Amino acid sequence: EGREEVVAEPAEEPEQEEEGAAAPAIPPPAPPLGDKKEKAASSGKPEDKTVVMSDDEPEAEDPVGRKQSPVEEEEEAGDMDDPFAMMGGMGEEEVYKVTCMEQAKEEEEEEKKEDVKMEEEEETEPPKIELTEEEQKMWFKVPAVGASTDLTATALGQSFGGFSIPEKSEGFDEIRFEWQGEKESKAYLKKWVLEKKRNSRMDDLQPGQWFQDKLKEWKGLLTQWQTKQKTYKVEEKKKLEAKKKATESDGDKAEDEESMEDEVNVFEVVDVCDVGNGKPLFKDFEFEDWALLQLRFELHLLQVAFKKDVDDPERVGVHDTHLSFYYSKYFRKQLTPKNFNVASNVELTTLVKDTVSWDEEEKVLRTPLEEDLTSNNIFVQLAEDNRRERVRRIEAGDETARLKFSPLALQQTPAAKATGAPPVAAGVVRPAGTWAGNNWGAGGAWAGNSGWGRW
Repeated sequence: EGREEVVAEPAEEPEQEEEGAAAPAIPPPAPPLGDKKEKAASSGKPEDKTVVMSDDEPEAEDPVGRKQSPVEEEEEAGDMDDPFAMMGGMGEEEVYKVTCMEQAKEEEEEEKKEDVKMEEEEETEPPKIELTEEEQKMWFKVPAVGASTDLTATALGQSFGGFSIPEKSEGFDEIRFEWQGEKESKAYLKKWVLEKKRNSRMDDLQPGQWFQDKLKEWKGLLTQWQTKQKTYKVEEKKKLEAKKKATESDGDKAEDEESMEDEVNVFEVVDVCDVGNGKPLFKDFEFEDWALLQLRFELHLLQVAFKKDVDDPERVGVHDTHLSFYYSKYFRKQLTPKNFNVASNVELTTLVKDTVSWDEEEKVLRTPLEEDLTSNNIFVQLAEDNRRERVRRIEAGDETARLKFSPLALQQTPAAKATGAPPVAAGVVRPAGTWAGNNWGAGGAWAGNSGWGRW
């Protein structure tokens, strides 16, 4: 168990050469290891650890100066690395003590490492999470974009308007409010529903009959006004040719009459088709003026018809993110700002800010005009007032007041059951021909104003 006891074996008895020769003395057998330990303990002397070698195996001595072979060096280095090999000359108790000491030393080092690690963890404070004011007001986790939800967007949009807090009158035995009270919960849900109504799009909304009647009436008026302007231009041309033959004093008088006509207050005009002497208020309208006139009417009609069709006082108007969607649904054509030489719907509504604008708080379309107008003359009056202001700015040298619209800015709403060619969409090549009212003829010229020329 710890060391190997080596006992000297008796040498073989040599053959006697001659009779009568004395036999060599046979050494007594070595005492057992236990007897040696008892004797050493009783005498007080240290235990003899000498290894007794056999007579046949002489002690291996490494003479000084002899070079060891590589195999011997490797074996010696291995013995130095192996602590148990170095303990070959120790007793059982000494080996046990050394082993226990090594284990105790290793455990002590492990404990020290754990203590240092614990001290470092105690010194390192956990990170503090700071919430913003908006996050502190949140009671529910906002789902990530694209994450799965309990309801699809379509199902939620069709049903969230009927969400409510349960009440005992509905048959519940008991209602518990864990986070907030009943009053706070109802206020939170109401605010959420209102915000959802402003931002959500109603895909299943359809224009009502009131809208259809108003749009049909407008188409007839627009055609009538453009025809009136064309007839007036022809008659005016004849009158100008006749005035060339008149005297200079008559010409001065005519100029005075013309200047007086420009001073007429457009908002005091009763009949836009005759402001005096059969002259229409829109006699000087050009293509851009007709396009802005139609845009004013359409955006006003869209705002009013939307509120009538949804029939919900909490849906106060068309949200800015859904203007193009509802415009296309009601008028069956695209609302393209670039046709009006602007980049966004906000810039587009700025062109007709006297008719519609955006609510800064709720981000919905608003109109300063009456919703149920008895006459559409107000749109002609606003268009003429805007035209006069633009002309004054141009004459003063402000070239930014000039308007440059695409021919597609004056598209007409197709009939509900249109046959033949589909309506012109944004981005396509303009139709060839002459614009006269609602139709393009041959020639490719604008016929609403004789001085406009060809496109």
